Amino acid sequence: MIGAATDATKGPEGRTAAEHGGSAVLGIDVGGSSVKHLLARADASIAEPPVPLARGRNATPKRAPVDGLAAIAEAVRGERTLTRLVLSIPGIVDERNGVVVRSTNIPALDGCALGERLGAELGIPVDVINDGHAAAIAEASWGAGKGVEDIFVLALGTGIAGAHVVDGRVVPGAHGSAGELGHITIDPAGSMCSCGRLGCLETIIGAPALHTAWTAAGGSGGTESLFTAFSAGDTAATTIVQHASSALAEAILTLCALVDPGGIVIGGGLAQAPHHLVTLAERYVAERATFHRVPPIIPASLGEWAGANGTVLTALRRQRALG
Repeated sequence: MIGAATDATKGPEGRTAAEHGGSAVLGIDVGGSSVKHLLARADASIAEPPVPLARGRNATPKRAPVDGLAAIAEAVRGERTLTRLVLSIPGIVDERNGVVVRSTNIPALDGCALGERLGAELGIPVDVINDGHAAAIAEASWGAGKGVEDIFVLALGTGIAGAHVVDGRVVPGAHGSAGELGHITIDPAGSMCSCGRLGCLETIIGAPALHTAWTAAGGSGGTESLFTAFSAGDTAATTIVQHASSALAEAILTLCALVDPGGIVIGGGLAQAPHHLVTLAERYVAERATFHRVPPIIPASLGEWAGANGTVLTALRRQRALG
């Protein structure tokens, strides 16, 4: 059933959200292939991640995303009274107005006033933020970047998301699209990116790009298989991973030149332990840096749930601001 929680966790009294009444906020992290949700008490502390009342994962509803996301929210809330919903979306988001300007991974949302439409359907305030912003807020406040005043958080997955966080708040840029490190050009003669340009970082180190390269080299399985082969010394896997890490290193050096952050946190599905891409890229950065002030490069600590945690934290913060 669409929206059914696949990883429900118990609340403070040992009951799931569907069995427990009261008020809650809901965070939904919409990815290119899956949607993750976290339900938390509306009065939860923001000092650390709250114990989730429920959490789960569903396939991304790409054909009818508004209806699909509404169905997920309705199913997750159960008997709870939702007071606020925050969604994170991959792409360019007008966060002030809750509009998805463009989402290359979910084109059906392009131009969609998602906050307004879902808010009307669910009868609650709905905010929409960029997925990179969500993960960055969580890692900066609750994760590996906690205590660092000026930090850039990068998430490697289906796409490449990033955000600059200062004092726990994202610096979005004049039009809300700052931090799109995945769309800086690494190879002008490279593959076509989903954004319409050639040779973006995402075309080299994004999960689909790595899978394509691995398959073309005769490998089988996904990126996990690629990294396993790399660990075993497979020549083709080594070439692919080194190329991807080299591209990431160039992006990091560009970031250091333009932003000069006090720390760089790298997470996402492609940066999980044993951190092959991150550690190799860090080595290349150290070898190639000239005038650059290279800050500590730190593996993210919140894993694949960083974005969902960021939506919940945003929901709790905004609720308190209005309360």
